[in-house]
Amino acid sequence: MSTHEHQRIEIALQPKPLPLARYILSPTGHLAQCETLPPLNRHSLVTLADPAALRQPVNYDSDTARDAAAHLLGYAHEFSTWKPLPASISIPLLEADTRTVSTSTWNLMPGLVLTYRTPFEAVLESDIDEWTLTPALATRWARALLTLAAELDHANAVAAHAVLANRGGTRSTDNIRGWLHRMTEDDVTNEDWFFHALRDVLGTEDNIVRDGTLTAALNLANPDEPTSLTDLLLLPAGTITHLDAATVIKRLAIHYGLPLYLWTAENWYLATHIGEPPLTEQEWLRFSRTAELDNFGLMIEQLQRDGTGLDFQLALVQAGLLCRQCDCRITGDIADTFGHCTDCLPPDRDTALAVALERGCPVEPFDEGISSHDGDPGDPCSVCGLPLPQAD
Repeated sequence: MSTHEHQRIEIALQPKPLPLARYILSPTGHLAQCETLPPLNRHSLVTLADPAALRQPVNYDSDTARDAAAHLLGYAHEFSTWKPLPASISIPLLEADTRTVSTSTWNLMPGLVLTYRTPFEAVLESDIDEWTLTPALATRWARALLTLAAELDHANAVAAHAVLANRGGTRSTDNIRGWLHRMTEDDVTNEDWFFHALRDVLGTEDNIVRDGTLTAALNLANPDEPTSLTDLLLLPAGTITHLDAATVIKRLAIHYGLPLYLWTAENWYLATHIGEPPLTEQEWLRFSRTAELDNFGLMIEQLQRDGTGLDFQLALVQAGLLCRQCDCRITGDIADTFGHCTDCLPPDRDTALAVALERGCPVEPFDEGISSHDGDPGDPCSVCGLPLPQAD
């Protein structure tokens, strides 16, 4: 993963609480509370589990790194805002202070260094036995840990892909050798054609490697799925069916916020047309690969062009990305913007929320008034996210 990629990647993480206290940092990276500090102490303190063994590093894996980052971000947020923890915090990854072919190093503070060493080593090394956990240090530490976790995940994905390619006989070098072996003498003497074809073959192999690495990375990032993406790709139909694949794809789509609708052999309209017996796996594959079913994507695109598909502008308003009054682009959480630009609401926060609620929920059929919103008192509206007033 390149430095440039780190600069443009932002991670959304659910923060976890880390109260004001003295913490012991275990050899596995866990922050264990050992002593409550008096209110006069402005910051928490972190102590190594074995101060006498200062040269013993703290070891992380991607899971413990993310967990520690979630607590550190929660600590920094509560200290800086004095507000309850939000559902998620978006934060950019942190470029390493030093990056070589085999290592990445983050200098968190004098005497405290986080290091990634290829392929799977991740350690925090300290020349001090105790340090003060300021919000700035907590944030930098958290960003470095998230970047470290990304490095570890990427390394595991590359390794998993390499092992699968080796076991499945799909190494790029083997594929290219096979292509060259199939070349005829006429092909080789036509230099222009040969070089264009070689470029296409190399491009195809590059895509195969990227797809394999991405598949392995998704497996690592989603360990609780009913089956792995690698199994979906490698195991034959009958061992894992299209229904198994649909279950995994739906769950991944929900997890990554991808609007998705899948047709399977269990859909009611297919059952209505075909009756009994239901389609076998092979019959489903034959049906799904017909020329007519190939038009599915084109049909959706045409519905959008004809104006009979989804109302994207309404969805942008419901998401709080367009002002509900003037349709201009807005940024920020709905709890902060109330779904409006600054020009379309009064400056007083209480008055602004009352006005926004009275203008109604942006959902068809359009209606005004607070009764148009859906949700329990004190919770956000389930459609537009506006905070609903507490019950009297």
